[in-house]
Amino acid sequence: MALLAVPVVVVAVGAASALAPDPAPPADEAPPGPAIGRFERELQVEAFHRGNLHTHSLESDGDVPPEDVYRWYRAHDYQFVALTDHNRRVEPSVYRHLERPGFKILAGEEVTMLGGGRQVHVNALCTQSAIRGGTFGTRAEALRYAIDRIDAQRGIALINHPNFDRSLGADDLWEGRSAALLEIMSGHPYVYSNGVDARPSHEALWAELLTRGAELHGVAVDDAHHYADDKSLEKTARPGRAWIGTFAVPGADVRADATCEAIRSGSFYASNGPRLARLEVGERTFTVWPADKTATVVFLGPGDRVLATEQSSANGATYALSGDERWVRARIERADGSKAWTQPMRVVSR
Repeated sequence: MALLAVPVVVVAVGAASALAPDPAPPADEAPPGPAIGRFERELQVEAFHRGNLHTHSLESDGDVPPEDVYRWYRAHDYQFVALTDHNRRVEPSVYRHLERPGFKILAGEEVTMLGGGRQVHVNALCTQSAIRGGTFGTRAEALRYAIDRIDAQRGIALINHPNFDRSLGADDLWEGRSAALLEIMSGHPYVYSNGVDARPSHEALWAELLTRGAELHGVAVDDAHHYADDKSLEKTARPGRAWIGTFAVPGADVRADATCEAIRSGSFYASNGPRLARLEVGERTFTVWPADKTATVVFLGPGDRVLATEQSSANGATYALSGDERWVRARIERADGSKAWTQPMRVVSR
C-alpha cells in the first residue's frame, strides 16, 4: 500500500521572531516531492482465456440439461465454464467427454440461502463436494457460512448479485470480505447490476469495499437460465452477455487447475463487451490495450476517484503513478455502453 510521505519541518522560533514569516528555502534546497510508490507486481499479458462462472441447467432452474450448457459455451469460443446450479454441484467428471483442447469444465455450485429474510447467494467454485445452503438469522451469518465452507475445501467463494432481492449492502458485504470474488456485472436483467430503488450499482459497491480495504476481485457473469429457443419475454436470462478473461500464455492450452488458481489470485479482467488485447504493469506505469481502438480507458483509485481518462491508441492507454495512490484500476468503456474492468493493481511504498 502506498504511503504518502508528508515532510515535517521543525523550526525553532524565538520570542522576538514569533510573528516573523518563515523564510523561503533556497532554490537548491526545495522540499522534496511526494514519495512515489511502485506497483506491487509487474505484468505483461498478451493472451486471455474467456470463461463464465455463473450459469444454470435443468439440475435447478435452468431450461436445458448440463450437456447443452457445456456445448453452448464450447461452441461460442469460451475456454472454460462453471455450471452453478442452486445447492447442486454437478460433478465435472461425468461430462469430461464434452471437454476438448481449448475448453474445460470447472466445478461449481450456487450456495443458496436466506439471511435475515433475504436471498443470499454465494457461488462455490473449484470445490470437491456439495455445500448446500440454509436459513440464517442475518445476511452476515449466511455469507460467513458459505465462505467458511468453501474455504475449507480450498474452493473459491464468489458473492453473487448484491442487488437481487435488495439483499446485500456495503456493510453486509464487508462481513463477507474474506471471499475472493464479488459479482460486479451480470447478464441477468433482474439482478439490477446497475442499481435499483436508489441502491448503488454493483461496481459502486465494489469500489466502496476496495476503499475500505477489502481485496475482493470483481467478476462479470452470465447467470444464464435460458438456452432453449423460446421468445417468451420472461425468459431473458440468456448466455454470452458477460465473462472474465484469465491471464494466459500465448498458445498455451487451458487447464482447469491453472484456471482456478488464476481466478483465486485475481489474474483476470471482467467484461460485458470490450475485450483486452494486452495488459502491462511496470514499476510505475499501468497500460491497457483494448481490442477496440475507439474505446476510452478510465483509471480509478480509492473513493472511486477518476485519476485519468485516456483515449485508446496503438500504444494503449497508460497511467503513471503520481505519488499518493493505494491502488489503480481501469474501466474500459465503449460507445455502445458496454464496459470491461481490470482488478485493482495495488501500490506499495518504495
